[in-house]
Amino acid sequence: MCRALLVAGWLCLSLMGALAVAQTSPNGGAAEPRDKILGTWKLVSGSDDSEITKIESESNGDVKISFGCKQDGSCPRNITVNYDGKLYKYSNYSDAAKYEASFRKTGDRTIQQDWYLNGKQGSSYTWQLSPDGNTLRITSQAVSPPGSKKITSVHDRSGGPTSNDNSFVGFWKRDRNRDDAVFITYATKGAVFTFTDAWGVAHDRNCDGKDHLDNASPTGSLYNCRFPDDHTYELTSKANGKVLSTTTRKISEDGKTMFRASKDAEGKTSSEEKYEKIK
Repeated sequence: MCRALLVAGWLCLSLMGALAVAQTSPNGGAAEPRDKILGTWKLVSGSDDSEITKIESESNGDVKISFGCKQDGSCPRNITVNYDGKLYKYSNYSDAAKYEASFRKTGDRTIQQDWYLNGKQGSSYTWQLSPDGNTLRITSQAVSPPGSKKITSVHDRSGGPTSNDNSFVGFWKRDRNRDDAVFITYATKGAVFTFTDAWGVAHDRNCDGKDHLDNASPTGSLYNCRFPDDHTYELTSKANGKVLSTTTRKISEDGKTMFRASKDAEGKTSSEEKYEKIK
């Protein structure tokens, strides 16, 4: 009987030890929901790898630029501009924020675009047209911190209108296979953690369910994040007290794949992406 009790006690202690190991994070501390998302992730695909950017001439000399257009002809956002360096407002956005951009030609085949949120610049883009006019490369960069990483996307001419006065006019199909590789990283930082975006800019994240100022955002936006479960991370971006977007990231059961879905202020899906964990 004593032997039986001894064996039972040993089994109990073993089970408790196994549970303790199961509840331990990779860093040796108590496991947290965020542990699943920690690491470096590589973007492997977008929601629609055949998305098209449409550039069309208007009768008054302006240019209408439509982004993320689908095969059914719908375009989630567009802007009508002139290449005069002045700010123009995007359409297809709610009143939660004022999205604007300026465009100016810096050469026969080069355009400089600057993007703003509520009057503050957040990023810049260089549009470069190939000598034969059939390939468009758009290079983006965050304005803060200075010297952040540049990312280039590649677009091939895919029909649409043409213009003798504006070589950029036409439909441009994105070729993600020739885009620059995109990486994002989540890392621990004391009680919070750090999200490093594709431009290499590090953002602190405190997921206590409250609104916080994004420490690395030049536009002064707010965020609110939480972990509904061990495999799900949700982040809401805000401006002027109103929701701009909501992003949900779901980690696969094996921890190797992450799916990202973003919705706009009206709850409509604006983008979907798939990432693979590389380390």
